Amino acid sequence: MNLVGFFRLLILSTLFWLFVLELLIFYNSTTFADLIEFIQKPYRENVESYDVGLRSQHWDDDRIARILREQVRVHCLVYMDCTDYKFGAQKAMHVKNSWGRRCNRLTFISQKEITLLEAYHQIYVEFHKELDWLLVVYLDSYVIMENLRYLLAHYSPSEEVYFSAQHAVYIYAHVGEVSSTDYIFSREALERLATRNCLQNEIFFRECLKRMKKALSEGLQSFNVPHEVIPYSLRNKFWLWPCAFRAVYDNQSWENCFGGAILHPYCRATQMYILEFVYYHLRPYGHLNPLPELRSPRFPMIIKYRPLNDRLARYMYRSVRIICLVISWPKKYMSAVKAISETWGRHCNRVVYYGGSTRTTLSGVKIVGLNVSDTRSNLWGKTKAAFHHAYKNYAHEADWFYKADDDTYAVMENMRKLLQPYSPASPIYFGSPFKLANTLYMSGGAGYVLSKKAVKLLILGAAEKCLPGDQGTEDYTMGKCLRILNVDAGDSRDLMGRHRFFSLSLEHFLIPNHDDDNFWLKEYLYQVTGTGMECCSTYSISIHNVSPYKMHFLETILYKSRPYGLLAGHPPPRRLRKKPLWIQQYRL
Repeated sequence: MNLVGFFRLLILSTLFWLFVLELLIFYNSTTFADLIEFIQKPYRENVESYDVGLRSQHWDDDRIARILREQVRVHCLVYMDCTDYKFGAQKAMHVKNSWGRRCNRLTFISQKEITLLEAYHQIYVEFHKELDWLLVVYLDSYVIMENLRYLLAHYSPSEEVYFSAQHAVYIYAHVGEVSSTDYIFSREALERLATRNCLQNEIFFRECLKRMKKALSEGLQSFNVPHEVIPYSLRNKFWLWPCAFRAVYDNQSWENCFGGAILHPYCRATQMYILEFVYYHLRPYGHLNPLPELRSPRFPMIIKYRPLNDRLARYMYRSVRIICLVISWPKKYMSAVKAISETWGRHCNRVVYYGGSTRTTLSGVKIVGLNVSDTRSNLWGKTKAAFHHAYKNYAHEADWFYKADDDTYAVMENMRKLLQPYSPASPIYFGSPFKLANTLYMSGGAGYVLSKKAVKLLILGAAEKCLPGDQGTEDYTMGKCLRILNVDAGDSRDLMGRHRFFSLSLEHFLIPNHDDDNFWLKEYLYQVTGTGMECCSTYSISIHNVSPYKMHFLETILYKSRPYGLLAGHPPPRRLRKKPLWIQQYRL
């Protein structure tokens, strides 16, 4: 073989292996997963049997919610369609273990065995003396019972009144295969249906409804829009789409939709437990949620308005100053960057968005250009340049520097709670610890926060002691670099050993046996996580793989509208433990 032939063979061989490498990278990318989701046939969720357990800590003041439960008695009827024969029983158990626990009574039926009209009559005969309202929902619904009781407290069960909401079937939602109509009947409306021949068939039933008063409620999230307007990338998170549609097409605020929600349709079983954790356990430190007034001639007491109390959160904002460095990409400027600027970015002392080149987005957000190309292989160089820029321009107004991806959601009040005992003059950093070989590092997806001293060491020493150039695996290389620079890796778990930084979405940590034994997360996690509701700290800090729509959901629930009558409690300071903090803040 002559020299020309040898170099030709070498070049072809190199190109072949580069092509194979690119295929492997694409195979493991989210783009490939989206492509598979797009081309494969519609499918139903695969419901497994598992037990997430209950939470061991309860700091909330739930007295108002308990009063409403006694005064507004709701019988919940959850029905299964004939197509739910395969996983219906398992999903019913997950309903029972999540939102179903807050019904006064819970009944499941399968339409394969009994019709809904027959079930209405049976419930009237057996339970009409012990119910005020009958809630009828399909198996895929998640109901916020406290919000439902707040709505119903403004009506009398002695009125002939009902509510209804239609939910069309969407085959790519991966849940039910039938259209459904959810109902809420007052006791008087149920009696009329059962005693005036309204339950003989659907025709009689609908004629009777026409003669009753129909009340309106956006919180039931009626949804019936063309399939074409729903992006396929949301099909695994379809429960978000009723509010997303209202925000995008009807110009309704996220707060009004998510904050006023009574139920979420199209929920997978795993999503029910994530909603359970977010609604009832996750909270921002130092932030006591407001309580709307309940004043109705049909309710026997007046519950006064309680204003927001965020004095502790505002004090922490001033005393633990954090600059947030968000690394983004051009295709995310109008979605993820915009969502962060409207949600958790507002809780940073300053947030700076970094990209390959300087520009201002259509929504008015400025992107700081780093003169590093927007490729994943250059993320190490991009991150170094971001820390250098932030330290050079904003070191005088920051104690800590938090680096995050543009699909990360962070609860900054909880980060301040973690960092408060530590000095920014100490070389230390926190995050979700991974370990590869002998290198301990923090997951880039969950984000990591460096003290001012650690950033200074990074800026001064990275060029000489760490990997030069732009290419490198960002989080792993950062961990090696900080170790060389003698920056300590801090333990971010809470006092019960529960994690606060999450490198993937919550279901990977919350749902037992969610991932296969050979899933990569178990190999990389340095610290073992708990399972079920004890997996994650009440003061969790960051969650990765969060869509822009879900950022708005989290922002609304955490800061603006929690389930009615639940006043988010916090462990009191030692000096107040004899007289709990929530009793001082809120009195009935």
